[in-house]
Amino acid sequence: MTLPPPPHPSGYPGAAPWQPGTPPPPPKKSNTPLIVGLIVGVVVLGVIGLCGGGVAYNLLNGDTSPTPEPSPSASAQRTRPSDLYSPEEPIPTSEAALPAPAAVGDCIAVDVKGTFLGLGNCNGSRGTYRVLSVDKAQGTCADPDGPWITNSGYRLCLELYLVKNFCYKLPTDTDFAVAATKCKDKGTVHIVDVVPGGADGDKCTKAYKWNHWYRFVHPTVVYCVMKY
Repeated sequence: MTLPPPPHPSGYPGAAPWQPGTPPPPPKKSNTPLIVGLIVGVVVLGVIGLCGGGVAYNLLNGDTSPTPEPSPSASAQRTRPSDLYSPEEPIPTSEAALPAPAAVGDCIAVDVKGTFLGLGNCNGSRGTYRVLSVDKAQGTCADPDGPWITNSGYRLCLELYLVKNFCYKLPTDTDFAVAATKCKDKGTVHIVDVVPGGADGDKCTKAYKWNHWYRFVHPTVVYCVMKY
């Protein structure tokens, strides 16, 4: 009986017969893993190509996706431009911007009709009235029968203020006291003595000559004068 030939060491029929005493040929490698790897590589390269192409297209067309930002708070969402409006500061009127023409205690000069001529002084060289109060509301003076004028929106309440050794034209029911243009002119007086609170000329000085006295009550005072 004839026996079949022994199986080929390579396991593949048709292979060259193996000769005893020589190393067996290496087993034949399968190409399946290589083919699978190539397929996977092609797929990956295709995906990468699609992604890269999309990015390049967006860059070329200026399409950039903004970076997400935090959502504003509820209070910020409620804020509108109208909520931030603040009105302009009111412009003061010219009247409000004008300062008082004089302060309490100042002596001022006026003309015979009471027109304010400016600040004077209380030594007799300029001014015939002293300021008792300055009222922006132009209310009644503390002495409603006393002299007063208005200027720059203020009422100035006054008192007659004449000084010894100076010459004046005395006030009347219609005219204010003013400095004499020239001493010894007709209708002028030269103040010789001043008696605050006096009732008549009994307390006028005896050291100097005088020929008349005048009593005023706003304030109460007696002027001992040389009348011309």
